[in-house]
Amino acid sequence: MSDETEMSFQEIPIIDLKLATDPATKPKFLQDLRHAIIEVGFLLLKNYEIYGPEQEDLEQIKGETYKFFDLPNEIKLGCEMINSPHFLGYSRLANEITASHTDWREQIDLATELPAPGKDEPLYRNIEGPNLWPKEEAIPNFKPTVTSFISKMSELSKQFRYLVVEAIGLDKHALDIYFKPNQQCKMKLVAYPDSTELTNNNVKSVALSDTPQTQQGVGPHRDSDILTYIYQVTDHQDSLQVQNFQGDWITVPNIPQTLVVNVGQTLEAITQGVCKATIHRVLIPQPGTGTRISIPFFQTIDLDSHKSIVEGIPKDVIDLKNKRDKRIEKWGVDVGFQYQPDISKHPVGYAVFRNRIKSHQDVANRWYPEILKSVLQEYKD
Repeated sequence: MSDETEMSFQEIPIIDLKLATDPATKPKFLQDLRHAIIEVGFLLLKNYEIYGPEQEDLEQIKGETYKFFDLPNEIKLGCEMINSPHFLGYSRLANEITASHTDWREQIDLATELPAPGKDEPLYRNIEGPNLWPKEEAIPNFKPTVTSFISKMSELSKQFRYLVVEAIGLDKHALDIYFKPNQQCKMKLVAYPDSTELTNNNVKSVALSDTPQTQQGVGPHRDSDILTYIYQVTDHQDSLQVQNFQGDWITVPNIPQTLVVNVGQTLEAITQGVCKATIHRVLIPQPGTGTRISIPFFQTIDLDSHKSIVEGIPKDVIDLKNKRDKRIEKWGVDVGFQYQPDISKHPVGYAVFRNRIKSHQDVANRWYPEILKSVLQEYKD
């Protein structure tokens, strides 16, 4: 039998937030959380309603999501992302690119409502700005439901961030310097048609010339934020997969009353690589299983953050990271071209902005054609 210390993770750990509220069980909670964020980069969080949305809130956002995707195309296209220099709004089916292939999904990107930056501000600040909403008369409860959901998820993400920081041996406020008042968080409502729907409707890629034969709902990537929280709305599909450090794809089980949580590249960067941003993908749902609905929520930091790393992570935690990295180096698994934040050289917004340029090239071509040329050249090289 092989030594388990020589194997990468084989399953996604389940973390019970309730254990963090009891002094008797909190040490074990922090130990389990430390393992999840260092050795896996993914976890399933239960009892999230302690700090975040309750079941009623999830039912409301679920209902509005179905209503949105059922809207006539002309209504959805009325809030199309190409009309937003802030990369917010609706994206048509098969219009986004990840890892050089089409993502066979449609979606709407939304965020904490903020004004557009001034014309003299750094260009990367255009990542933040006002939403493009569908017409109120077509879906009257959409905006208030989304706004409420963002507020409740923002509170959950703040409280859970404190616990993550404690789990790696720091004071819970150690990352507060990376956040500003009214910090913008982002989210998506995403629909992944199954392969039968794509074939029967003869769906063509808007972005490239490839086909659904790639089986790519969204391609292999790492998130660029602090932490991502995913509400898997449809409970009968297991399309989300995480790549362990030996190259095996591990399915994230769709367990009712859990949220998927994963580490982003920004958190990895500012924790000296301790918290691990792990490669993941979504497969096109199996024939006949119907459209998969997913609602990811992204906790971001101040785009102007320039401080490279947080100080004071204990040596025993750094040692855990170093042991993991030696195993990863031996196994040699990685992903293709993707901007990674190096906030010793650039503000974090620089990398986030360029990743959006790469993913939404139609929007970039309209608003930032020169930046798009630069990004595509770097991608080619």
